[in-house]
Amino acid sequence: MSLTSSSFSRRRFLAAIGLVGAGTALAACGGSDSSGGAAGNLTPQQGGNLLIGMPAVSDYLNPLVATTSAVAWASAPVVESLYDYDESMKSVPLLAAGEPEISADGLTWTITLKEGVKFSNGDALTAEHVAAVLKHVSNTKAYSDWTTYFAYSVADAKATDALTVVITLAAPYGILRSLLNNLPIVHKDFIDKTDTTMGTGPFVVGSVAQGQKVELTRNAGYHGEAPALEKVTFTAIPDAATRTVSLRSGEIHVMTDVPPDNVALLKKESAINVHVVAAPISILSYFNAKKGPFDNVKVRQALAHSMDRAGVNEVVYAGTAGIGQGPAGPALEGHNPDAALYSGTPDVDKAKALLAEAGAGSVEFTLMVSSSSKELTNAAQVLVEGWKQAGITCKLDIIDGGTWISRWMAGDYQMAMSSYSTGVSAGKTAFPLFSTYVSTNAMNYGYANAEVDKLLGQAWATSSDEERTAACKQADALLAADAIAVPPVYPSLIIAQRTDVTALDAGQLSLSRLPAAGAQLMA
Repeated sequence: MSLTSSSFSRRRFLAAIGLVGAGTALAACGGSDSSGGAAGNLTPQQGGNLLIGMPAVSDYLNPLVATTSAVAWASAPVVESLYDYDESMKSVPLLAAGEPEISADGLTWTITLKEGVKFSNGDALTAEHVAAVLKHVSNTKAYSDWTTYFAYSVADAKATDALTVVITLAAPYGILRSLLNNLPIVHKDFIDKTDTTMGTGPFVVGSVAQGQKVELTRNAGYHGEAPALEKVTFTAIPDAATRTVSLRSGEIHVMTDVPPDNVALLKKESAINVHVVAAPISILSYFNAKKGPFDNVKVRQALAHSMDRAGVNEVVYAGTAGIGQGPAGPALEGHNPDAALYSGTPDVDKAKALLAEAGAGSVEFTLMVSSSSKELTNAAQVLVEGWKQAGITCKLDIIDGGTWISRWMAGDYQMAMSSYSTGVSAGKTAFPLFSTYVSTNAMNYGYANAEVDKLLGQAWATSSDEERTAACKQADALLAADAIAVPPVYPSLIIAQRTDVTALDAGQLSLSRLPAAGAQLMA
C-alpha cells in the first residue's frame, strides 16, 4: 500500500509536517545572508557550555516521537543516523559502513554497519538496534511522527547478523535513502521512552528541567572526533524580545527564531552575526476543491494572481523572504528559481478576467488561519487587502491551533493557511510537501491531476536524486498552474549568534539543522 493511500493515519501526517502546534514554524526558506562583527583576535577554545535560547523546549527528548525542530535540535548531538552530510553537503555514511545494496527489483535493501561504534552506555551498535527502530517507525500504531515516511512502504526489517540489517519494501521506494539521512538510530531500550534518549552521538542527556531547559554533556566514549564543547544547554525563552536582550548581553550564545523585523537591529551589533538562510519551510494555502468557489480552477487562479506577495514580504517578513511561485521553496528539490507565473504585486486585471471566465463577477470566501502564528495572521491580513483590489472579499477566521487542525482534517474550510518545517525529517525532499496533492491522499480535498499523481509516484520510487528532482519540478509547475498550492512567500530561517562562538555551518542550517555539537567558544 502506498503512503499516499487514503487509509494513511491523518494524525501521523499532521505531526510529521509540523501542523501539530498549528502553523508555528521553527525553520524557513528564503535567501541566505550572514553579517555582523568579526571575532577579531579571538581563537577557538576547548571546553565551555554553549547556551542556546529557543522559544520553547519540548517535553519530548526522544527524536523518534516528534519531527519538530525543538525536538530535533536538542537531540541531534545525542543521536546519530545511518547517513549524514559532509562539508560539501554530499550524503555520506555515518553509522553505516557504506551505501545500501539494493536488489534488482528495488524491494530489498541490505545495509552493513560500521564496526566498533558504541552507545553512550557502552553497548555496541548492532543491526538489532537499527532493525528495532525501523520496525517501530513502520508500525502504524506506534507513537511516532516518522510513520508518515515509513509505514506502508517498509514491510520488514531484520538483523541477519550483528552488523547487517535487511530492509524489505512493499514497493520500490528510492526516497528511503534520503530519509535515512535523518532517521535517528536510538538504543532499542529507549525507543518507547519520551523524556530522554540514548544514542551514539558526541553528547549525552544530562540534567533536564522539563519544558524549560535541557543540558547535554560530552560523551567521553564517542566513536568519532571528540567535540570541543563540554556542554550544550537549550533554554526556553518564549518572548522574542527577551531572547534578543539575552543574546546582546551575552547570557546566551545563539538565538533561534529571530523575528524578521529584528534582523536589521541585530546586524548593527558588532558582537553578533545573523544568518538568514534558505531552509525547508513552507507556507501553503490549502483550497477545498470539493466546495465552491474553489472547485473552479479559474477562481483559484484569480486569487493566486491577486496575492500581494511583495506586501507580505515587506510588511510581515521585513524583506527577508522570497516571492512565492510553486509550493517548493528554494531549499527543496523541485524548486524552479526561474518560475515567474505570478507577479509580486496583485495583477488585478488578470484576476478580474479569470473571474469573468469563471462566471463570477465577485467572490466571497473565508480563510482559516491559526492564531498560534503571528506571521501567518499578519500575512493573511495583507492578502485580504490585496484581494479587495480584484473584487474578492475574504473574511478571516483566526482560531486556536487545535480547532484549526480538527477542521482541516475534516475538510471544514474553504481556504486554510499553514506553515511548517520539514528539513529535520525529510531534508531537501519534497515528499511531505507534495503528498497531500496526490488524489488518493487522506488529506486531499477535491484536487485531482493524473499527471501529478504519476510524477509523484515516480519521484518517490526512484533512487536517483536527479530523476526525483526532475519529477518534483514538473509537479511543482503543475500545482502552481492549477493554483492549488500557492505560497505568498518563501520565508527564511533566521538564527543569530554571538561572535565569541565559531560560525554555525551554513550547509547544516540550510537543512533546518542547528549544528550545535560542532561549535566552539572563542576566547
